[in-house]
Amino acid sequence: MRSRLSATAIMMVAVTGLTACATTAAPPTPQEAALTTQLQSRSILPSTAEERAAIGRQDLLTQAAFWAEAHELNPADREAATQLSRVLRQLGSGPRAIEVARQALSLYPDDTDLLAAYGMALTSEGRGQQAIESLSRVAQVRSDDWRVLNALGVALEQAGRTTAARARFQEAMTIAPNEPSIISNLALSYALDGEPGEAEPLLRRAMENDLATPQVRQNLALVLALQGRFAEAERVALIDSTPAMAAANMEYVRSMMTSPRRWDSLNEASLRQ
Repeated sequence: MRSRLSATAIMMVAVTGLTACATTAAPPTPQEAALTTQLQSRSILPSTAEERAAIGRQDLLTQAAFWAEAHELNPADREAATQLSRVLRQLGSGPRAIEVARQALSLYPDDTDLLAAYGMALTSEGRGQQAIESLSRVAQVRSDDWRVLNALGVALEQAGRTTAARARFQEAMTIAPNEPSIISNLALSYALDGEPGEAEPLLRRAMENDLATPQVRQNLALVLALQGRFAEAERVALIDSTPAMAAANMEYVRSMMTSPRRWDSLNEASLRQ
């Protein structure tokens, strides 16, 4: 019967090995001996198609462990590299997500899934200028994929190409008209360009969708604050944060309004793919 070596087991083996090096005179514990025997009797095989299809229903950490193991077993596995890059990005490990996708692209330079993963990982790190080429190539092939168009819009906005970014957001909205992340990104494009009045109705529209994330509400709080409506903004911010955090956010906005250079960090933190 086939079985696979789990990521947890790999970690346990590593810890056991370190212990043995530190205290070579100590014999293995019964648990360590049993684990060693069990692992030696296993054959490490790639995951099945059924396992790969099912893993997407698990939490992100479980997905990361699964795809990291598959990628380690076979670095040339396109699906494993693509999915690992995606999950790492979602977990906030942007630099590692970029590296995984970049290495795989050296083997499969025209793979659109890898190009998309690479571009999205770059934008997650605020490196939109570098992401434009990859995401544009994908958008030419998958013009009906709102996620790609949305990500390309983020990359263009990060690169300062506001008109082009809004065009991509509008294209994405024709495909997914009620998707909160697209509407929120379009709204932030207006806010970052000094037009919070244009952004507010868009963000309120995005909030009507049950899929709206706390980030959408925080973006609305930001836009209200940029219009000088700090009390209202703080009430919105309190929905997802503590009073101290909400007050700190309002203070940050006040300081940002007198320091234009701080808009760059806002751009990177608020836009979403």
